[in-house]
Parts: sequence; C-alpha cells; structure tokens
Amino acid sequence: MNDRIAAAGAEVIAVSVDSEERNAAMFERWPTPHVQYVSDPGGEQYLKPLELFNPEDRGGIALPALLVLGADGNEVFGYRGNDFADRRNDDDVIAALEGLGLTAVDPVAGGPVVEGVEERQKGAFTPKLFGPYFTGNKFGAIAIRSRAEGDEAKTLAKEHQQMSESMLEAWAQLNS
Repeated sequence: MNDRIAAAGAEVIAVSVDSEERNAAMFERWPTPHVQYVSDPGGEQYLKPLELFNPEDRGGIALPALLVLGADGNEVFGYRGNDFADRRNDDDVIAALEGLGLTAVDPVAGGPVVEGVEERQKGAFTPKLFGPYFTGNKFGAIAIRSRAEGDEAKTLAKEHQQMSESMLEAWAQLNS
C-alpha cells in the first residue's frame, strides 16, 4: 500500500491523540516503515481544525479518516469516519492520489523513536488479534447486511464488509 502511495507522489502521516511514547510502542508492535507518526494530545494542533476529533470517546480521540492534501495544502479527497469502526477501503484514496498526476517520491523512513519504550501498553491492539478481529468484522457486517432494512444500512454494512476484506487481504500479503 505505501509503495502505491509513494508511486502516486505522496506520503502517509498518522495523527493521533496518543503520546509519543504510545506511538513508539505502537510502531514497535506494528512496524510501518514509511508512516510518519504525529502526536496531537487533546487534538488542538491538527485533529480539531480538521474536524477529526471526537471529545465523547475515551476523553477525546481521533476519528478515522483518509485525507489527501494537495501541494497547496487544500483537501482534494476527504473521508471522515463517524466512529472507530467507520473505515474505508484504500482504493478510494489511491484513485484520488493517482488523479493528481504527482511525481513519485521516495518514502521517508517512518516510525517514532523513543528510548526504553514499553511495547506492551494497556489497550494496544496486538498483531495476533488482527486476523480474528477483521474476520469477525467481515462476518458481522454480512449478517447485519442480510438483516438490515433500507438502502443506507445495507450500503454501510457492505462498505464495512469490503473494508474488512481489504484489511484481511493486506494482512495476508504482509504475512506471505
């Protein structure tokens, strides 16, 4: 995925309310070599201005989002989730990037570096749970879709199923 993003002329930046230490622990657990991590406690610097802050959940967390900003800083693609489970398939963001016609970039080495970080932090998602988590999400979405009434509910369930399938596919490629 990050190779496709770099080929489309962009970089990945992950912004969260987590401390630099927690971001470093997450990187230790989930090595993502071409992702820049930004800590925004309280969401004041980035998350609130981008309308990506949920003050109601756990004292304030980032909402899931995929944003593409052009070289001038203006948003050319934006998806903002409603809650932690509201995620999109990566194909939408890749299509938006490729449509910009940017020159490919060399991905910058990512990952926060904090000496002596404790990888095992309370509430942090572990790799061994990834497959079961998204498999459960996929089949839960299928069940909800079959029971849902109305086009909007069926569409949301289908999107969640597709996102789960995309995540499982990426996980299988990573582990092959």
